[in-house]
Amino acid sequence: MVDRKLAPPQAQQHTPKDSELTEVRLPCRVGMLVHGFYPKDVRVRRTAEALAAAGVDVHVICLREPAGIDGVRPPKQEQIGGVNIHRVGLSRQRGGTLRYLFEYTAITAIGMVKLIQLHLTDRFDVVHVHNMPDMLVFAGLIPKWTGATLVLDIHDPMSELFQTNHEITASHLVFRAIRFQEWASYKCAHHLVTVSQPMAENIAKKIHRDSSGITVIQNCPDHTKFPIPDGMIRWPRHKDTFIVLYAGTITECYRLDIAVRAIAIASKEIPLIRFHILAEDNRLLRQIFSLAKELGISEHVEHLGFVKHEAVKDVIARADVGISTHQGGPFGDLYFSNKIVEFLTQDLPVVVSKTKTVATYLPEDSVFFFQPGDSDHCARQLVKVWNEPGLVVQKLKKAREVALRLNWDSERENLIKFYKKLLDGAAAGS
Repeated sequence: MVDRKLAPPQAQQHTPKDSELTEVRLPCRVGMLVHGFYPKDVRVRRTAEALAAAGVDVHVICLREPAGIDGVRPPKQEQIGGVNIHRVGLSRQRGGTLRYLFEYTAITAIGMVKLIQLHLTDRFDVVHVHNMPDMLVFAGLIPKWTGATLVLDIHDPMSELFQTNHEITASHLVFRAIRFQEWASYKCAHHLVTVSQPMAENIAKKIHRDSSGITVIQNCPDHTKFPIPDGMIRWPRHKDTFIVLYAGTITECYRLDIAVRAIAIASKEIPLIRFHILAEDNRLLRQIFSLAKELGISEHVEHLGFVKHEAVKDVIARADVGISTHQGGPFGDLYFSNKIVEFLTQDLPVVVSKTKTVATYLPEDSVFFFQPGDSDHCARQLVKVWNEPGLVVQKLKKAREVALRLNWDSERENLIKFYKKLLDGAAAGS
């Protein structure tokens, strides 16, 4: 019999003090361009707000979301957190290759016009473009040719993602075309930024450059929004249920079907298991619910909908274990979900696919690894979490060390240092 007596409540949480953060002022003007929604894109928002806090005049050009259930669309222009937002007359829709090609071409053209307008009003010192697509960087050509430094921030490896989603070989014509636009885009930028060391090494191979010349700014939790608890680790959280939480985007490569199959298997030993999905509704989510129905576990699966990033911590507090079931392969081996570390900051044990980048940053004794694509192994790890609270506490102690190391404070300092170096270099060259 496993003792599932509830642990005592968590003690006061630690958040970084203002005095702990390096105060640097960067009097410059930066234009950002992203094929996404602001402030919903967390990496773009953190980058923009960190620069704004350092005295940078930041202008973000982004898509404009459709009206929500309240019938209201975000304004075309507004300021949030010191960041000036310019939303263009284009939204994002999931679809086939032609839809993506249309959107990528349109945002590149519209973004170029908007960047030029803003640049002519008051010249940018830096144009910071976020992929995908990589070719979005060409929207910054006019500012580049008239003195601005052009930065390409590579969130995702575009060719590997397309290859994984469409199951094509490296010899496929479309794959080769995407590879070419990657190469041309990387070459166009003055500087490249990316999210992890494995990503930097992957980019370096594509353009035959040393990875040390590529700046890594990791996607790490902001401890002001995800404070790490002080004192005792609270586990188990519930004695009468077992909530498994997935949080993030739902796409083919994140393989939520593996999670659903694992829940079905584990439910034979854990009848009280529940799978909560924190994500926006889309076609793939409906497929997930169809699979749950087919496996006879519809009552075990619940869609929580979408919440603002600031509210994610409250959802995590109600869960017992987090899960990430992304597949391996060309894209999966480069993927690292920021949600995994957000889970760890809140003392939530994590069951996660053991892929290259994840294993690079997370030691074996901090999480519950399973082999990518193996729903049986995933189910066994879920059962282990349920049955072995002592092991869970051991791993969470190690996970706290990981969470303290992987934090936005240090990455923000790296970002500011990178920008200071850019501006110092521009001043020396002028």
